Amino acid sequence: MFWIGLIVIVIVILLVISMFSFIQGEFYFSRVKDNDTLTVEMKALFGLIRYRYSVPIIEFKGFAKGIMIKSEHVDDNKSVLKDETKDHVTKEKVMEFFNKAKIALVNTLHFYDWFKQTLAKVELTELKWVTRIGVGDAPETAITTGAIWGIKSSLIGFGIKFIQLKTKPRIDVVPQYNAPQFSTEMRIGGRIRLWNVMFSGIRLIARAAKIKGGIRTWYQLLIKARTKTAV
Repeated sequence: MFWIGLIVIVIVILLVISMFSFIQGEFYFSRVKDNDTLTVEMKALFGLIRYRYSVPIIEFKGFAKGIMIKSEHVDDNKSVLKDETKDHVTKEKVMEFFNKAKIALVNTLHFYDWFKQTLAKVELTELKWVTRIGVGDAPETAITTGAIWGIKSSLIGFGIKFIQLKTKPRIDVVPQYNAPQFSTEMRIGGRIRLWNVMFSGIRLIARAAKIKGGIRTWYQLLIKARTKTAV
C-alpha cells in the first residue's frame, strides 16, 4: 500500500507540474527576392513534445489556380523529414474555410468573448519584423517607407492589445535608395500555460453546449477537417 500511495502522489505531482508548464510557439516568415520561407514550431511539456511545420516554397500561380504551397513536417527530436505535401490554396478553399468559421461562430455562445479571454492568457515573448524596401527613386522610396511604417504600427498596435507583452518589439523599415529591393523577415514567439489551454477548451465546449446542435456541429466540422487532412 505504501508503494501504491507513493506512486499516486508522484503521478499527481507530475500532473500538477505539467499543468503549469508552457505550450510555446514560434512563427517565422521571410521573403528575399523570390524566395519565401515559412516555419511554425511548437513545444510542450518542457520540450518533450515538439512539432515543426515548414513551408519552403510558396508560389503564386495566378488568381485562377491560387497559391501552390510545398510543406514539410520535420521531427525535431530525430532531425528527420516525416512528411512532405503539396497543396493549392484557391479562392474556393478560402471561401470554404470562412464558411466553416461562420458556422462555428453561430454554434458557439459569445465566441468573440471566449476568444478574447483566451488571448488574454497568451504571453508574447518575441516580436521581430524587419523590412527593407527600395523602389529605385529616393523620394518614392521615402514615401513608401513611411507608408509601410504606418501599416506595421497599426497592425501591431491592434494585435498586442489583446495579449500580454513580455518583450520589447523590434520593428524596423530600412529604406534602400540605391536599387529596387524588397525583403521582409518576421519572427513571433509566444507561450501559454497548459492549464489555461485546457480550461479554455472546457469553456468552449460549455458555450457550444448552450446552443442547440452546437456540440454536434463542432464534432462534424472537426471530423471533416481530420478526414481531409488524412487524405
